[in-house]
Amino acid sequence: MESVPIVDFSAYSLDRDEPDPDLFQKLIDDIYEAFTTIGFVYLKNYDGVLDEKVDKVYEVTQKFFLFDYETKMKCEQPKGSYGGFIRVGTQSASQTEDVMKRPHMDLREGFLFYPPVSQKAWPEGMPELRENVEDLLLTGKELLHRVLEVIARGLKYEDPLIFVKSHQKTGTAEGCSSIRLNHYPPTADIEVEEKQVRCGEHSDYGSITLLFQKDQGGLEILNRQGQWVSAPPIDGTIVVNIGDALQRWSADKLLSSKHRVVNPVSESDKRADRYSIIYFGSPDVGTTLECVDGSNKYPPINLKEYNEQQYNKQYNIS
Repeated sequence: MESVPIVDFSAYSLDRDEPDPDLFQKLIDDIYEAFTTIGFVYLKNYDGVLDEKVDKVYEVTQKFFLFDYETKMKCEQPKGSYGGFIRVGTQSASQTEDVMKRPHMDLREGFLFYPPVSQKAWPEGMPELRENVEDLLLTGKELLHRVLEVIARGLKYEDPLIFVKSHQKTGTAEGCSSIRLNHYPPTADIEVEEKQVRCGEHSDYGSITLLFQKDQGGLEILNRQGQWVSAPPIDGTIVVNIGDALQRWSADKLLSSKHRVVNPVSESDKRADRYSIIYFGSPDVGTTLECVDGSNKYPPINLKEYNEQQYNKQYNIS
């Protein structure tokens, strides 16, 4: 059975000013191989400082989701808007046909940070949530840029910064990258519908996604052979995957694979909480997505129109 490859990113880790000339090409080749086959990769040795930032966000994430329902609902994401608390049973990420006909809502709650977020979207008396999430968005920007550069080099594009140039405004109102904090409550004592899972089958619609997961597994990736491949948490790694925008940009040379989070099986796992932090890297406002190779396999589209189309397709919101 195919597995998600683990790639050593030390040749271009965030503590380096320049890539290691002896190891950089291997990194480029390894990333290219992963993103043109299964579309997912584990990165290791990227930077210890980023791990520290992630740990802080985990702490505040768990604290936020421990609040009572009424407190969390005070910062609920407005319908048709971005940013704020998303309660259990109101979204389905699934893109499968049967779910489109009758959505099985995901067994998770979340908090979406998409700048600029209204002040009322943040919980009162917990400034550390905003501080740490905003900090992670800016800190992760450098890793986002480096991965995008490595991808462009693997594709042998004339300008290796072609994708990086469209992700300069991350963290501002003109950037579209976002962070989602996820909490998957225990399933032991709830009634789970047939085919209902913690997160339905879907592909991400941005450029690349950085996923930080700990403790409990459940993430599965659909490979090109139609098999589900498990991607459990591995200490010291980030899961990175290609999104629909980059697949479109690359005229299908890169693979945006569908994935899901399945329900726990063992009794101990059913009684445990699962948390994850997702960094959705997306191009800046004003970007036009068009095939870099000039093939016009996909017609050019403005990012605003593209995002609206993809968001409406991906999420079934009740």
